[in-house]
Order: sequence, then C-alpha cells, then structure tokens
Amino acid sequence: MIFPRFHKSALLWLLSLSTAWAAPSVVVLDSGERLIGELAPESTETTLVLKSAVLGELRLARAHVVSVTRQSAETQAKPEVAAKPKRAQGQGQRAQAKTDKQQPATEAKPAREVSAEPVQQPAEVELAKANEALSIMEAKLAELRELKLAETFNTVKNYKTPDSWSGSLKLGINLSQGDSRWAQSYAKGNLEIKPKQSLNYYRLSGSYTYRQTEAANGNEYKSTDKMDAEFTYRRTFWDDWFVQNALGYRADHIKGIDREAQESVGIGYRYKPSSKINVLFGAGGGVEELDADYEDTRSGFNPLLNVFQEATWSPIKRTTLVQKFNYYINPEDSQQYNYIFSAALRLRLTDLLGFEFSYNKSFDNDVGDGNAQDDVQWRNALVVYF
Repeated sequence: MIFPRFHKSALLWLLSLSTAWAAPSVVVLDSGERLIGELAPESTETTLVLKSAVLGELRLARAHVVSVTRQSAETQAKPEVAAKPKRAQGQGQRAQAKTDKQQPATEAKPAREVSAEPVQQPAEVELAKANEALSIMEAKLAELRELKLAETFNTVKNYKTPDSWSGSLKLGINLSQGDSRWAQSYAKGNLEIKPKQSLNYYRLSGSYTYRQTEAANGNEYKSTDKMDAEFTYRRTFWDDWFVQNALGYRADHIKGIDREAQESVGIGYRYKPSSKINVLFGAGGGVEELDADYEDTRSGFNPLLNVFQEATWSPIKRTTLVQKFNYYINPEDSQQYNYIFSAALRLRLTDLLGFEFSYNKSFDNDVGDGNAQDDVQWRNALVVYF
C-alpha cells in the first residue's frame, strides 16, 4: 500500500512541475526588452532557457535578466503575488488601512521606477556613441585648421625680407573707350639686392601686359600681349664708377616681335648730389638675337651699342619720382635702333601698399622690312612692397 501511495504522490509532483514550466512567463531584460515564452527545464543558475512561440528557443544570461513573472489568462503580465491565509487577510487589510492613515502617502514607493523615455536598443546606443565620437573628431579638426590658418597668417604677417632686399609687385588695369574699346591688365615685379658693405648690386625685373579688345560690332578677342624680363649686375670698382652686365629678353606681339634677347657689358657712373637725388648713366655694347614676323636681314644675331640712364628723386616722404631710359642701335646699320623711356610717380601709403602712375614709351625704328613700331602706355597700378 505504501508503494501505490508513493507512486501517486510522485506522479502528482511531476505533473505540477511540468505545469509550472509549461506556463507562459514574461522575462524582462536590463535592455528593456520583454520576452514571452515557456521556461525550459534546461535552465541553470547562469543561463535561462526560454522557448518562444515566435523566436524559438532562446538562451539568456541570467546576469541580464531583471525579472521573471508568470503570465496567467486573467492578469496577462502581472507578477504573481503569494496568497495570504484567509484568517489573516482581514486583519492585514485593517492594519494596512490604519498604517495609511498614520503615514503620508509619499512613503509608499514602487519597487522599481520605470522611465517614460523610450528604451534604446544596443545598436542605437552604439550608433549614438559613434556619432558623438565623430562630432568630437570634427570639432578637433576644425580647431586644428583654425590654428594652422592663424599660424600661417602670423607667419606671413611677421615675415620680413633681409635688410639688403627691396622689391615691389605692381598690378594695374587700364581701360580705353572709342571705336575700339579695350581693357589692359598689367603686372610687373622688381627685386633689388644690395648687401651691406658690399660692392655688388643685383636687380631682377619683369612685366606682362595682356589686352582684351572689343570691336565696334561688339565682338571681343585677345588682341595683344607682351612680356619682358631683365637681369642687371653692377659692381663698383672706384668711388662712384661701376661696371655693368645686363641680360634682357622681350616678346612684343603688338610689334610682331616673337623673341628678342640682348646681352651687353658696359661702364657707368653714379651721381648723388643729395640723399634725395640719385642719377646714374653709362654705355656698353653686346649682341642681339631677333626673331620677328617680318622677313628681313635683321633677324638673327646683330651687334648692338647701348646707352642707359636712370634717375630717382624723393622730394617728400613716401613720394618718389623714377625715370629710366635705354637706347639700343646696330653699329652696322644706323636705321636699326630702338629705345625705351619710362617715368613714374610712386605714392607709398604704408610700408606695404602704394600706388603708381606711369608713362611708358617703346619705339622700334625697324623690326623687319623697315617697319617702325611705336607703343605708348599710361598705367595705373597698385603696388605691394616687400
């Protein structure tokens, strides 16, 4: 009789256990997710095995499980509450009512506060962290760019050329009105180097002129451009006497000169009656190579004689008058000559900026086939000093 009783008791215990495991449960994770399924007997102290009708069998680490509640048909997701004995139920309700009258309602706190904000998924959290890191990186890069730009600006602002250097860069635009309207852009650079307590002097200069012309019918076209460059070396050998070596190049499509190169060596004298006036003049000789659009015996190498003159006058502070003259002639043919004359008024507003108003005349008596070419320019330019 004992065995049948034991057998019946064991059978009832197994049925109740299977019923408990088979009952639907609600598992709440620390990420805010809620999973509904049946707890499997394979669950251990570290792993919770949940069988979901939608997701299948899930293995969850108990470290991420906040709560497990059994779901009934009546309460759905309400956690189970242990039933109190009927005898003590009435007494407990009366004691609770008495306690509620004595204590303020604020002392009754929920066991777990639930945030009203939507719970972020792990992928959203990682994406938010990545976006925050990217924003920080972009801000750092912007700060570095601003710092680098500030350093570059300060470097340029505080940059000073050697004391023996002096130079300028001129930029100008001239406009003409009439039957043939044109706009002429002009740029010229000049660098002079005269080391202290040295007998040597170096000068490098060059210019470029570009003209865009509008005809009477309104058509625009590139009419002319020309360029020139010159390198001059002087060395004082006795008092104000000096020797000079000059190398020049020019291309003037106004006159049909594709290329002209000149090399001359000469001697000169510097006259300086006061600190505000400086005049020098001299002469020399050399060779010339000319390549023009016209067919003529002048094309090729020809000898040349050169006369040069320069003057500088500073009547008042930051105002300077500059004048230059160069004359070239072929000693074998007196009809082949050309000269360049220029005069300019420079107004220096600051140590960095100024204006220049100049007159420039370039005359060639013969550039081929006896063609004489004359070019006169009035120029207005902004000057940047360095």
